[in-house]
Amino acid sequence: MRLAVRADGPAVAELARASVLEVFPAYRDAVQTVSAAEHITTLDTALIDDGPGVPLSKASGFTEVEAAQLPMPDSTVLAGVAMERPIEETA
Repeated sequence: MRLAVRADGPAVAELARASVLEVFPAYRDAVQTVSAAEHITTLDTALIDDGPGVPLSKASGFTEVEAAQLPMPDSTVLAGVAMERPIEETA
């Protein structure tokens, strides 16, 4: 496993699109599926440029709460971090 680089962008975007087209029909109608495949699978290159999620989240004001284990449907367990950030209320 390695961090993504910009050159991975097209492959990442295509994987996201293929995933939506495969999974969404079980939960959404055809119009919603097509819309999701077009609009929510657009790759945000800032996520690649900024590196892993924890440093990016910390730079955005989040703090680590605790380590988390994220079980996937295929029994793979991903390591994660629960994070929090206070909500600033405006008048």
